[in-house]
Amino acid sequence: MNAVATALLPIFGVITLGWLLRRSGIVPADFWPKINRLSYQALLPALLFSSISTTSQDLTTAIPFLAAATLAFVTMGIIAMGLVTLPVGGPAFTSVFQGGVRWNGFVLLALSGVVFGPEGAALASLVFAPTVPIINMMCVAVLSVWGASDEKPNIAGVIRRIAVNPLIIACIAGIFANTLGWFQTGPIADTAALAGRAALPMILLAIGAGLDFTALKARPALLGLTISLKLVVAPLVFWGLGTAFGVTGMPLALLVAIGSTPGAAAGYVLASEMGGDARLMAGHVTATTLLAFVALPLWIGFAGG
Repeated sequence: MNAVATALLPIFGVITLGWLLRRSGIVPADFWPKINRLSYQALLPALLFSSISTTSQDLTTAIPFLAAATLAFVTMGIIAMGLVTLPVGGPAFTSVFQGGVRWNGFVLLALSGVVFGPEGAALASLVFAPTVPIINMMCVAVLSVWGASDEKPNIAGVIRRIAVNPLIIACIAGIFANTLGWFQTGPIADTAALAGRAALPMILLAIGAGLDFTALKARPALLGLTISLKLVVAPLVFWGLGTAFGVTGMPLALLVAIGSTPGAAAGYVLASEMGGDARLMAGHVTATTLLAFVALPLWIGFAGG
């Protein structure tokens, strides 16, 4: 077993524990959304701030990496839009689209520090800042047009929610702190680091609790298409654009890892709220989470990680 697969074992072990806790009823079902909210609003921002603010890497050297990652997500959106003519119905198309562009950055964060070291963890954290708004705007726009819901979102409200997104704020604050040399040590740095250490275990447990194996039976042909977009096409796009931008070595392997991460549960939530095919989205998240155990080591090895 290679180093990446070995590093993934405890990650998938915690995900499995989350599934067992939900299935057994040891942790009540209504508790998991509260874990998600705590992690998203407080613990994960602390982790991002701590990782970015204390990295010794020159953040200006990350510009080609971030440009390639951002353009790769946009490219996946364009590729997914090319499937709009599929005779599957608007709601199903929105879930195909989300399957192609959304990524579970939390799994990558858990992996990056072990496989790519502190510099890789900092780079992985930085990706959230430019990509969170772009991915959300693309998905909301597609669901607004092709979703089955009659209630369309307030665009100003969507922009406002993105502007106050705690992940984006944490990334920007971390960049400023790193550039100015603030909070490198002391109580604030220690508090952020301590809270951040709680983020990934909580999030991985919640990912496991959200797995829905019954949804794997929903529209298997379309599910196969969304899996291919996420675990085959996306890694190639990220590798190609990374190479074009002159990204090499560890950053290139990290780029390909971003491309081959599983789908994000946020896609299921958005599909449920805006008239997408939530069942297909649940199947996509479950299938890609399971298959990522194979896909991530293969693609990182391909990129030379």
